[in-house]
Amino acid sequence: MSTGDDTVVLVMKDAECFPSAEIERWVRQRMVGWLGHEALLVGTVVGELLDNARRHGAAPYVLALSLDESGDELTIRVRSRERGHGAGWSFGAGLLIVDCLTGQWGVRSEATGTTVWAKVRFDD
Repeated sequence: MSTGDDTVVLVMKDAECFPSAEIERWVRQRMVGWLGHEALLVGTVVGELLDNARRHGAAPYVLALSLDESGDELTIRVRSRERGHGAGWSFGAGLLIVDCLTGQWGVRSEATGTTVWAKVRFDD
């Protein structure tokens, strides 16, 4: 992924559609040329956000990686449909990890689903 690529998206039709190893490979392919610790950080945040989506939401799951124009900030978004009435999101260990690793994160709930996002900043 480079500053010329604004956003890349992966859509998973169900939880079994893409095993964790395949998602990790997809993220690594988009992180070619990045420093190892940067790719590891992004992979960890992606994994935690997807785990939360699978635990609290329903398919399809949509993963989006968006790099800002300067190449210094990557926004990771995971969207899932609402599972059912009153499912709600809780602040668990996965989101605590995301909180520690990222500069900002948040949850946007809508009638049709929930998006959890996190911003990872890369300073020289």
